[in-house]
Amino acid sequence: MSTKREKYAEKRIDINDLEKNLDLAMSESKGFPVAVLKNDDPVFYCIPADTYVAMLETIETSEMKEMSVRIHQLGIELLGDEDKWRSWITAPALALGGKSPESILVTKEGINRVRDLLGQISHGVIV
Repeated sequence: MSTKREKYAEKRIDINDLEKNLDLAMSESKGFPVAVLKNDDPVFYCIPADTYVAMLETIETSEMKEMSVRIHQLGIELLGDEDKWRSWITAPALALGGKSPESILVTKEGINRVRDLLGQISHGVIV
């Protein structure tokens, strides 16, 4: 198992050297993970803060794209075609405080609110 785990980092540091050499190891890693070893077996990885933030942003962007695609598919199924969907998504909605669904699709919360609104409509709830 350790052979596979070691492939995640080019740079390695022994856990006993961590305190005195972590800064050097991180700067030498050039933004890539550093494997922290104990008895030559990786126990965890250190990831530079900027790299970690970039990873989280990439994951969030990917999740939001996927959620938006599902919202679009749900809207087309519910409203029948692309033209009706486009008309609905760009029109102000009372249930969204007068904002258009399209205008709030820029956050996960907004995507969830539009999804919930479509769910209410599909179940005949007056919104």
